Amino acid sequence: MLIQMGRRRFLRRAAGLTALTSTVPGFLHKTGIAFAGAPGRDASPIPGLKDDRVLVVVQLAGGNDGLNTIVPHGDDLYAKARPKLGVDPKKVLKLDEHTGMHTELVELKRLLDDGQLAIVQNVGYPNPDRSHFRSSEVWETASPADKAWTTGWVGRYFDNECAGAESSVLGLQLGERPAQTFAGTSNRGVTISNPAILDWPARGPAAEAMRRINRIDPTAIDALDFVQRTASDTLRLSKTIGEAMGGAKSPGDYGPFELSQSLKLVAQMIAAEVPTRVFYVTLGGFDTHAAQANRHAALLQELSQALAAFHKDLKARGHLDRTLVMTFSEFGRRVAENKSAGTDHGTANVMFLMGGSTRPGLHGDRPDLAGLDESGDLAHKIDFRSVYAAVLGDWFGADARRVLDGRFDPYPILAASSRA
Repeated sequence: MLIQMGRRRFLRRAAGLTALTSTVPGFLHKTGIAFAGAPGRDASPIPGLKDDRVLVVVQLAGGNDGLNTIVPHGDDLYAKARPKLGVDPKKVLKLDEHTGMHTELVELKRLLDDGQLAIVQNVGYPNPDRSHFRSSEVWETASPADKAWTTGWVGRYFDNECAGAESSVLGLQLGERPAQTFAGTSNRGVTISNPAILDWPARGPAAEAMRRINRIDPTAIDALDFVQRTASDTLRLSKTIGEAMGGAKSPGDYGPFELSQSLKLVAQMIAAEVPTRVFYVTLGGFDTHAAQANRHAALLQELSQALAAFHKDLKARGHLDRTLVMTFSEFGRRVAENKSAGTDHGTANVMFLMGGSTRPGLHGDRPDLAGLDESGDLAHKIDFRSVYAAVLGDWFGADARRVLDGRFDPYPILAASSRA
């Protein structure tokens, strides 16, 4: 009986199904075609696209404190603005006499030293908004601050550049809140709120319950029959992806935390050649208005260890060169610490990129702590859409101006596209 599965356990698993239903009709057939040609370790192009390149977007939700991530330890104004929260200059992972990395970014510092990581400083956009919702929307849609767009920058890329792709799962997000990033007219992205959807049991009461759900009993009621077909297709899709990833042991040293486990799953899907162009994962908790020091340190440690494990995993599997990783956060934090041992919403921030054709090193000018705006915030020097333009043009070979609806010179963070 279904009740033997446990109501909470069943609901947790079933919750993952709801995010897939918007694109399931036709989804399984096209995705099955894409899976059929996968030859194994040597990745083949996604059917309908001219290459097999992948982008993994990591959102640092809540507004990461960029100044305590990439630390201007040599600037006296930093110590003055943060007498309690400032990272100890004696412990910072120094890059030069002015700049260093937070003490918990040990693994990322090692990747930087090995020429495997790029850091972009002072990234933001004009007329910044300090609302989580609105600023996230700006980053996810690449819209001007004074306009509200309904499509995401990746969604427009799918619409404009991937019309011939046979896969309907070009975008795949792991997380509870669907990002607007994939929004578009063609609905080529899906969100899995519970990755347990990919791991249905093979036997027992739960397996029998799933087999019953998977059976379609025509009712002559169009709406009900549609729901049955959607549920059936969704379950078969989850089984297809799960089987493609089955049996593969991860070479990465992943921790038990959410970001690490999400990236582990993404690495498995990349290695299994799931026909997905862009993956999207999230690490939350960066809204550090109070008691920031230990909390932020723990988040940075999780980020550093997760990205390092992901890098190691993909390199061992032979898929690092076709995978580009990019982090972002909706805004940075105020330069001055507040009275609650935290920081409030700010503006400019840092981005990390690794893999693919990344040009390693520290990019962009140091934050100008003497030239703050009237609110006491950093003035950005690099528009984030110029980084997007590089990803679109230099990584995917796309027409960035068409996708971003404007001219943004690609920031030279990636080697120029070499495709014909």
